[in-house]
Amino acid sequence: MEAKFLASVISFLSIFLAIYADTDFLVPNYDNAEHQLKVYEIRSPLVLSCNITKAGDYVLKWEKNGTDVAKVKELAGRYRIIAAERKFIIDRTDVADDGLYSCVADDQKKEINVVARVVVRVPSNTGVVEGEKLSIVCTSVGTDPQLSWMIGNLTISNSTGRYYLKPDDNQVKNAILSVENISLDDRGEYKCIGHNDANEYAGYADASDASFVRVKGKLAALWPFLGICAEVLILCAIILIYEKRRNKSELEESDTDPQDQKKKRRNYD
Repeated sequence: MEAKFLASVISFLSIFLAIYADTDFLVPNYDNAEHQLKVYEIRSPLVLSCNITKAGDYVLKWEKNGTDVAKVKELAGRYRIIAAERKFIIDRTDVADDGLYSCVADDQKKEINVVARVVVRVPSNTGVVEGEKLSIVCTSVGTDPQLSWMIGNLTISNSTGRYYLKPDDNQVKNAILSVENISLDDRGEYKCIGHNDANEYAGYADASDASFVRVKGKLAALWPFLGICAEVLILCAIILIYEKRRNKSELEESDTDPQDQKKKRRNYD
């Protein structure tokens, strides 16, 4: 009985070790192994490696979305493979370089979910007149960006009250923030925050960018016009006063001329 029991245990362990060995036959350089995740920053290098733990002379192949990388048009001339180090490298990445990559050897495959970190941009300054509608567009790039907004201590991820969120032309959710009937109290910093799996599972910080909103009073646009009107009125008043004084002096001169002529005639006589 003991011999049969030991034989059963040994058989079980052999099967377990064989399965475990097959599972770990290819070991990619995940940033998060549980989610098979690898993160890269746009315009920076992407380095994928796949270590082979089983002894033997194996040829490692690379695929993107189930297609050999050599047949992917978007990758043509942009990548290199270092066979000795079992690496696949894109020296200057693009937004479209994300996707599902695979390393393949000896009919075994390991998938790598490659994700581009989110980058967000908003105008550094935004001006609006009191009572009008404020609208700020947050431009984002990266894999499946999830956007939210922060105004002071208030975080907005859904339309609420005076705050409305809607997608942009690329259908990125919450990319456009609108605030109805803006008031002077709404002046301040408006921050767009970008988030995706890189932040959720790989420990990267959220992307963010801020726009400082300046609110002008309703009459602010009239001040330049009123200033011009005041200058014109002052100039007209100066001209009018000058003309009156000049006319008065001319009349006085015309009144004194006949008397001077009469005196001259008397003296002559």
